Amino acid sequence: MNTRVQKAIVFGIIVAASCVLFESSALADTPHGRDCATAATIELNTEAGGTFADTEDRIVYRIVLERRGLLDVWTEAGNLDLWDAELLDSSCNKVAGVGPGNSVVRNRYMRITVPHVNLKPEENVWTLDAGVYFLRFSPDPVDVFGDPFVFHTSFTPHYGHDIRTAEYVSVPASVDGLLLYPEDREVFRVQLPYSGEIHAWTTGPNESAALPSISLSGPPIANETDLELNDTTGQAIQTSVLKPGDYYLSLEPMQPDLPGPFTLHVEFMKIH
Repeated sequence: MNTRVQKAIVFGIIVAASCVLFESSALADTPHGRDCATAATIELNTEAGGTFADTEDRIVYRIVLERRGLLDVWTEAGNLDLWDAELLDSSCNKVAGVGPGNSVVRNRYMRITVPHVNLKPEENVWTLDAGVYFLRFSPDPVDVFGDPFVFHTSFTPHYGHDIRTAEYVSVPASVDGLLLYPEDREVFRVQLPYSGEIHAWTTGPNESAALPSISLSGPPIANETDLELNDTTGQAIQTSVLKPGDYYLSLEPMQPDLPGPFTLHVEFMKIH
């Protein structure tokens, strides 16, 4: 190999290394606040970063969820200064039940992940409401080295997991949904202003797609014949006459290993 080629290779390596260092430095220098009042807003599904000045320093960013969904936040490995990451609500209070863990979406360890399953089932957090949140990063309480860190965010839109967070649909309706993991569920609320019948069923992106099971809950049912499955698969519901009120359609994977996309169709027939 001649000297000119060797110089060209070395020069290329230097340029590549410089680009990596410049990019890391640029992300670390992203404007940020030290508290919720001064936090800069960043877009979801992007990268940002920071550098701690001392052990009392905090780095805070503002994020906005336009709709309900799931969130993952992770950092690059090897940073010695970063100690903790927290998700705060719009009032700058820590979101209860949310912390580090393995992501059901990305299947890796996260500094912050939702859904987050806790020891007490009532403390589980399955989805986040739409709205303003803050990401607060804290340094090692003993010492910092001025080592910049980079973090990533990933947001996945998702409908509610239970009755409290159910998505309202105005019938007739067709809604595209997505089940991502074995314990996943998407719940939809249908309001009946009059007595009538509900017909609900699902379709998939193709004929061979695995379809979710459907269950219906709502006001106390007068008798056992008020709710009837129109087949034995659990993939469609045809009711008899139901009283006015709110009813909830819950969709879950038919089998643990068969989550995926679906379209929910809902019709209502008013009975005079």
